[in-house]
Amino acid sequence: MSTDESPDFALSLATEYGGAAVTEVAAAAPPDRRDEVRRYADELAADITELLLPAGPPRWRQLYLTCSATVTTVTADAVFITETGDSAQVAVPATVTELIQLLRTVTVALQDRAWWLVELRRDRDGATVSEFGYGDVPFPPSLLQPAAAYRADLARFPRERLPVWLAAYLAVEDGRLRLADLLTRAHLDRETPAIPVEFLDPRLVWARWATVAAAAVVAESDWGPRIIGSAAAFESTDGSGSTLHLLPGGRAVLSGGTWDAPELDAAYNDGAPMPEYYGGLPDWVDAPVLNHRAVAGLLSFCYWWDGTGWYRGQSPGPARIGAAIPGMWTPDTVTGIVCAVLGDSTSRSAVADLVAAAESGTVTRDTARAAFGGADSTAVAAGFTQLALAGLTR
Repeated sequence: MSTDESPDFALSLATEYGGAAVTEVAAAAPPDRRDEVRRYADELAADITELLLPAGPPRWRQLYLTCSATVTTVTADAVFITETGDSAQVAVPATVTELIQLLRTVTVALQDRAWWLVELRRDRDGATVSEFGYGDVPFPPSLLQPAAAYRADLARFPRERLPVWLAAYLAVEDGRLRLADLLTRAHLDRETPAIPVEFLDPRLVWARWATVAAAAVVAESDWGPRIIGSAAAFESTDGSGSTLHLLPGGRAVLSGGTWDAPELDAAYNDGAPMPEYYGGLPDWVDAPVLNHRAVAGLLSFCYWWDGTGWYRGQSPGPARIGAAIPGMWTPDTVTGIVCAVLGDSTSRSAVADLVAAAESGTVTRDTARAAFGGADSTAVAAGFTQLALAGLTR
């Protein structure tokens, strides 16, 4: 089909070609016609949200429609936010999911690839905004489709390189990266030596991690570090993260992954050998004390402390894992992060006192209150609880 034969190029993509051959005609949308595709996509997005409005509650302010899609599957969640800030989830009819597939088909022409995630936001005044996710950053687990759906999608819309998270997801589902097999092999290997690694004493790591966690709780952040029993967890907004497990006998395990680890990218997309992250692993390091990325094929570092020093297999050095752990290299680093989290009104000297008290395990309520003074009492109490749970209070 010549683009000149149709007065509406975007519509012709959807109705005449559908999804079956859209990759063949996507290149036929030259720059001067892509504006036409974009206009049609904007109108279609508005039509999709329009179908949900009858189900909205009175005095709604915004509508959020989040859809995860492949050529074979679509899941969608629609939530209205009212003027009072309440939320109301509504059912998404089949007509909406069908139009989502249509929106996906026509917008291939804009990026020469298909998106897997879209969020449509509609305000009360009628404006609709579309944000498409092409997988450049990991999707939340709740938005993942079955592996078979992504394989079918990649057969329809091939890519030269896969996002690391998706390549790992497919490899794990194929049984190519079973954590139990990797750990068994590492535990039976008596020839590969562990590599000593220069890193902070785990007691300092724990204290500083807990201090940043307390600040994140006070600031009511959904992201960042937390203390969970004898483990410290961290999740960043870009998909990187880690856990620190304290074990009996003064031992510890720090593991996690950066979302764009070059070693994983090379292994999944270029066929390079997967690094032996568990090389030299002692018997006491096993699945329960590893970050959840180990199960998902996304672990890119694993350190263990045996009571005298840190060790690793073929994990990168500490300078390469910064995105996956809280900032904790020095007391000043921690102080600066806490101040940034809590805002300009925070007393830097009070925060520095809190960091010092955490490192010595002598935090008091007064110390915490002085550092978190700008927050309400409930938030301060919640932050203090993180420090108490970490065993750093007096």
